[in-house]
Amino acid sequence: MTYADSETIVMKNNITEEDYKELCSLEKLCKEENINLKLELPYKLSLLESKTGAFPTPSCMKEYFYYSGNALVSYLGICSFGGNIYEVNGLTHPDYRKRGLFKRLYQHAAKECKSFEKNKLLLLTDGNSSSGIGFIESVGGVYAFTESRMTLSSADYSNYPFDRESIGKKVLLREASAKDAALIHEYDRVLYADEEEEEADTLDERSLTSVQNTYLIEGKGITLGKIRIEMQEEEAFIYGFGILPEYRGQGYGKAALREALHIIFEKGCKAAALDVETKNDRAFSIYTGNGFHPVSAMKYYEVCL
Repeated sequence: MTYADSETIVMKNNITEEDYKELCSLEKLCKEENINLKLELPYKLSLLESKTGAFPTPSCMKEYFYYSGNALVSYLGICSFGGNIYEVNGLTHPDYRKRGLFKRLYQHAAKECKSFEKNKLLLLTDGNSSSGIGFIESVGGVYAFTESRMTLSSADYSNYPFDRESIGKKVLLREASAKDAALIHEYDRVLYADEEEEEADTLDERSLTSVQNTYLIEGKGITLGKIRIEMQEEEAFIYGFGILPEYRGQGYGKAALREALHIIFEKGCKAAALDVETKNDRAFSIYTGNGFHPVSAMKYYEVCL
């Protein structure tokens, strides 16, 4: 769709290598303002590259690009990680703000989400971004919760020695395969209270988001939960981490985290990062007890369409 002779909105189902490079450049420029972003770019690129299309891209993934001439000046992405929640995030070039560009992208995204029969979205913004908070409130966003981004450097990790032999007796992380997709989807439902089924999604559509970067946490001959590790250039990101309710409080989560950190730093990563809800005292305690420290806060707002 064209708004002016030199302005165009393009919607895509995937980001390409070229898109990825352009988005990383725009992200780097915006981060110079000390604003944290959660665009999930490596993850989105991995969907395109994964096993030469062995799985289709989930129908919930949509990418919106706003171009001024040939320059990318604004971006919005719709993302789901296998659950029943759609997240919306994005950014605009500092020189192109207060022109309504991102609002136009959002209007298209909201319309698209309605076609998925979604009535509620989660919009994300850095807690220090007054413009981000202002925009979300202008479209009816209601504050839901805050996540803290926490990091652990390889140097700090070396200050937290632990006995891998004893951990190995406690838990084992097994890399998931396509045959585990249905099991992981069930764990997502249990762990994240996702009781609504997405009728439009087939099991194959859910498979990629479920299996990608996923390890199953096993112990005593049973599966106890799951954890996801996304290896980026020099940093690994931990997400989708959960122990099934009946096995909590027995030290499995702590052991699984330490085994995940061993995998991360053994591969040569310089840092590990994760997000945790600020009200989750137990998880916060586990992470700080293993050397993680908070570096920023991401606010989530619910928007009813």
